[in-house]
Amino acid sequence: MREQSCYPVQTFKNRNDIFDLIGSEVADSEVLYLEFGVYQGESMRYWSDLLKNPASVLHGFDSFEGLPENWGHGHPKGRFSTGGALPEIADNRVQFFKGWFNETLPKYSLPSHQRLVINIDADLYTSTKYVLDILGERIEIGAWLYFDEFSDWQHEFRAFREFIRDTGMRFQAIAECNGLYNIAFRRIA
Repeated sequence: MREQSCYPVQTFKNRNDIFDLIGSEVADSEVLYLEFGVYQGESMRYWSDLLKNPASVLHGFDSFEGLPENWGHGHPKGRFSTGGALPEIADNRVQFFKGWFNETLPKYSLPSHQRLVINIDADLYTSTKYVLDILGERIEIGAWLYFDEFSDWQHEFRAFREFIRDTGMRFQAIAECNGLYNIAFRRIA
């Protein structure tokens, strides 16, 4: 992180404050909001309210069957399952893509948009790495990346560090909370 000059500019008390900061810059634009790891839809609901432009699109990707493998912190395979049930969100801009990322992402085409916001709440290294590798160059300059468990050095952090190394992309850390547990970056080069 030091090599990339990725020091967060602001520290907040909770992740919704980070969402609000991003929203203050993009809310009126035609945003493509991608969420990886939806669970019960709490973040998706928040972003649905935050994004004001009726042309914005919110797409959530999740198996809704829980973690595909064991994750430290006492979370066994299957944790975060909703039994396959999708969250109910009363916003016709929201669409869910049910399945494992390696099943849904290869068939997915990014819709037209002015701004891109990606929420990675994939928890695991393998899942996070897959999302970043598949999206790759579609993460244009100015795009926002938010990680929900970034401080786990062997998972989301590791995948992002490898992504930066492999692509040469540069990101600026904009805001964090909970000791880097939640963090937002903007691509700058």
